[in-house]
Order: sequence, then C-alpha cells, then structure tokens
Amino acid sequence: MSGTMAVAGALGGALVCAVAGRIGAGAVLRAAANDEQRQVLRRILSWAGFYAAAVMSAVLLASFQVLPPWAYTAALLAWFGPLLPALAWAHHRLDAAAGGAGFEPSLSVA
Repeated sequence: MSGTMAVAGALGGALVCAVAGRIGAGAVLRAAANDEQRQVLRRILSWAGFYAAAVMSAVLLASFQVLPPWAYTAALLAWFGPLLPALAWAHHRLDAAAGGAGFEPSLSVA
C-alpha cells in the first residue's frame, strides 16, 4: 500500500468516526429522560470525546510512522481495556440520575 493511500485512509477513518460520534452523542442527549441525566451524559460524552481523540491521535501518529508499529496495539488496549468498567459506571450513574436506586450488591444468597 502506498503511503498516500495509508494517510488518506487514516484521515478518512478519523473523519468518519468523528462524524458518527457527533451524531450518536446528539441522539443520546435527545433520548435522556430528564435534565439530570442530560448533565451526566454531557460530562460522560465530553470525557469520552477527549479520550477517543487521544487514542485516535495515537493511531494516526502510528499510521504516519511517527510512533512505532506497537502503538496500534497500545491504542487497542487503551480503548477496549477500560471499556466494560466505564460502561458499567456510566450505567449506574444514569440509573441514579433517572431516579432509580441503581445496582445494590447483595451478600445474601437467598
């Protein structure tokens, strides 16, 4: 693959991800049940946006050969590693903002 094609693909992929993220964030904010949930969602989406931009920057720099090839693996681990704990935390925060009690762990087996 030529270098020009790789750069075009990397920039095109980043653009598609940014546009899809913006559309998805707008849909999520419109679907919020109340203002408290919208506030929590704005906070989550702003932090997630900065985090996604940082990970995508590492991928772009690796595609431009500024970073070594192992940066792709590091970006993959940085993205998917904290994903499930972050989703669980966000789910509990949104439940609490909606007025629900959220998840309460129980030690009883009955």
